[in-house]
Amino acid sequence: MRFALPSLLWLLLLVPLLAGFLSWAWHTKQRLIAQFVQSRLLAQLTVGVSKTRQKVRLVLLVVAVTLVTLALARPQWGFSWEEVSQNGLDIVVAIDTSRSMLAADIPPNRLERAKLAALDLMKLAKNDRLGLVAFAGSAFLQCPLTLDEEAFRQSVAALDVNIIPQGGTAIAETIKAALAAFKDGDNHKILVLFTDGEDHEAGVLEAAQAASAKGLRVFTIGLGSAAGELIRVPDTKGKLDFIKDESGNVVKSRLNETLLQQIAGSAGGFYLPLRGANTMDLLYERGLAPLPKSKFNAKLMQRYHERFYWPLGIAVVLLVGEMFLPERHKNLRRDGARTSPSAANDVAVNLSESVNTDASAAK
Repeated sequence: MRFALPSLLWLLLLVPLLAGFLSWAWHTKQRLIAQFVQSRLLAQLTVGVSKTRQKVRLVLLVVAVTLVTLALARPQWGFSWEEVSQNGLDIVVAIDTSRSMLAADIPPNRLERAKLAALDLMKLAKNDRLGLVAFAGSAFLQCPLTLDEEAFRQSVAALDVNIIPQGGTAIAETIKAALAAFKDGDNHKILVLFTDGEDHEAGVLEAAQAASAKGLRVFTIGLGSAAGELIRVPDTKGKLDFIKDESGNVVKSRLNETLLQQIAGSAGGFYLPLRGANTMDLLYERGLAPLPKSKFNAKLMQRYHERFYWPLGIAVVLLVGEMFLPERHKNLRRDGARTSPSAANDVAVNLSESVNTDASAAK
């Protein structure tokens, strides 16, 4: 069992307050009646009135309010599987996992920022299929195209600089791996490439042009700064140390914006530096959302069965019962109707005696 609107369940906290208020009001009413009506007259005026029935009516009212609150939260149990067709894009996200992505010129480092940006893109692409390619000196498909957000999220979370032991930045191979992730006949193929563009091999632009001829659009996202940053990695003892080249010089990693602009221009996309919190919004609004979307069958979705009408129906029955439940016993009310003249005479006599007693006391 689940609730479609669980946030409304907090209203149940008001039910004890309602029960307390009704109880206080009922006891206050009884106390006021006892104060203004003499006890010898009260029994005759309230002949046949059942306090138990009065309390039952209050209980019915409180239970009905509780059930109405549960109905508002829309309880659901039981479900059926339903296949839903929808229109969307096919997007492969490629993330550079080379050691240069450990540079901290964009905190906490380039790789972590790329992973966060990929998850931001996932939130925007709710109706699109997403795949993931990890690359460094080589590239492989980490997650095939899917609508399963959790599978994509877990694949992104698993990325680190040790996932591919071969160093370098094989962008050309990455483009080919991304193109292979699309099935034959798929339209609107999109690659979003997260990298600093450094230490790449030859043939990158040729690979981008060849992929573009097969319908692939490439959007490049630059990570890092043109000024560059020294790269620090933990050694065998866990202590951070700078990466050095074969000559013993400290390596500084720089963002290669020119290359990334050329790659995007060769494959019908555009380049964006990953700066600020709105880079993915800009990418999706300007680059991805305007593209025509293809129709494909979505994953099987659980369609939960609504059951709000059960507590709502019971609440209606209780409210109707509360309205028609008399406070007086039927036989006593009928007897009271037959003897009403004598009862009235008794009340009048008692009132007269009370007045005479008060007058004598005054004298």
